[in-house]
Amino acid sequence: MKATYVRVSTFEQNISRQLKDKEGEVYWDKVSGMVAFEDRESASRLLADARKGKIDEVEVHSIDRLGRDAINVLQTIKTFTELGVNVKSKKEGLNTLLDNGDQNPVAKLLVSVLSTLAEIDYNNRREAQREGIERAKAEGKYKGRANGTGLSDLDLVEKHSDIVRELNRGESIRRTAKLTEKSKSTVQRVKKVMDKMEID
Repeated sequence: MKATYVRVSTFEQNISRQLKDKEGEVYWDKVSGMVAFEDRESASRLLADARKGKIDEVEVHSIDRLGRDAINVLQTIKTFTELGVNVKSKKEGLNTLLDNGDQNPVAKLLVSVLSTLAEIDYNNRREAQREGIERAKAEGKYKGRANGTGLSDLDLVEKHSDIVRELNRGESIRRTAKLTEKSKSTVQRVKKVMDKMEID
């Protein structure tokens, strides 16, 4: 069976581009690309179905839908390859397996390069955010710390990545606090920071 995997961040609203001409069942997550593939709800279900032999091809709009972390993207593709599942990327025109089931060496090289570039792009945007915060601080327009904490906004979301993950999955503040075993006020502070930052 063919399947389509879609990932959007909390701040992306339109998934029609990724669903155009889809084939088979659609597995989709609303989650940051820095969350490991296997830690996402639908992606985890997709992997489970692949291990059961239910899926022989997974289509994505682009490689970065698998993730923003190069190592995790490569590990994800390696897992699918070992299961005999072809990963097809529409944007890059890639198939990870050849018609005879062998790994496509050209795709392997390109995936490595593309996933690394996606990670570099993500890190560059984070650095741009940091520079923007520094400029705002210099102009007296930004406090530089989240209310009620001794951490900068970026440090806060990094420290509480588990909260970010649950909120990106659509969990409520109360439910997120329960799942992460953290206070409701901490979850609210993280959510406030996420609302003013682009976390993809």
